[in-house]
Amino acid sequence: LGPGSALLLLARSAEALAELAAELRAGTTGGDTGGDTGSTELRVQCVAADLGCQEGLRRASAVLRELLQDASFGRLLLVNNAGSLGDISKSFLDLTDLEEINTYFSFNLSSALCLTSAALRAFGARPGCSRTVVNISSLCALEPFPSWALYCSGKAAREMLFRVLAKEEPGIRVLSYAPG
Repeated sequence: LGPGSALLLLARSAEALAELAAELRAGTTGGDTGGDTGSTELRVQCVAADLGCQEGLRRASAVLRELLQDASFGRLLLVNNAGSLGDISKSFLDLTDLEEINTYFSFNLSSALCLTSAALRAFGARPGCSRTVVNISSLCALEPFPSWALYCSGKAAREMLFRVLAKEEPGIRVLSYAPG
């Protein structure tokens, strides 16, 4: 990230976010937590939010929208990495609880869609600016694994979700990256 960049970190654990933010700030020339938008230092902002629930998603989206109103940003890089393996002790035939299934997909699929849409709308199509969306994918998006029905189908759905984004918005670079 270049000088004047802002990094928004979202996770459930405020403590882990604070540790990471401190680590990132230590690696720069003393970045702050938000203040002056003309700063040449890395600004790190943390939001502790559970993206699996509506209130957490609402709070994260609001912070994203507020941050991205800064017209001085020339580039948006959004990395969708939030997700959960789920309960892999359950086989396909054990998955009968609709609430459990909907909760899983709400966190692993719906929150990525909502946050990406919120960020792209807030940033807008600024002339001369680039927008990149990275989806952290997995081999599980392509290959089935026993007892991983939710995870595999969630990753496959996210993969297609971001393919649709790339098709609908050719001015946005979209990458699905499977690090394994």
